[in-house]
Amino acid sequence: MPPRPPRRVIVLLGAVVLVGAGVSWATLDRADDDPTARLTVGWGGSEGVPSCVYDPANRTVEAKIAIDGTAPRPEEVTVTVTAYADENTSEPVGSGTRTAQVEGRVHLPLLVTFPVDAAPHVGEDGETACKLSVAR
Repeated sequence: MPPRPPRRVIVLLGAVVLVGAGVSWATLDRADDDPTARLTVGWGGSEGVPSCVYDPANRTVEAKIAIDGTAPRPEEVTVTVTAYADENTSEPVGSGTRTAQVEGRVHLPLLVTFPVDAAPHVGEDGETACKLSVAR
């Protein structure tokens, strides 16, 4: 019968295994909390170019959306844009939804076009009264 290892060796090996498991878990957990692994979803217009625009000829609203950042694993991002008859965004006149699949490094322009029941409020700068909501 082979000699049994001293109790200290068994305890030490157990401690090494537990510490290794803890380090692995902490590393994986940090990857989920990595601030570089975040996506932002916002308006895609620029200075002087409105993000949400009403087309009276077609009675539609066109909204430019930008999805940027990093998605560490595949996911769906669903964007809903709602147009409003007033600048206080209390009386909706129409909305549209688009879903995008994202993974890895993302720089995705997204266009959401939808019909409206009535003319939305349009400001002096050409920006239509719209709200953006995002679901993941």
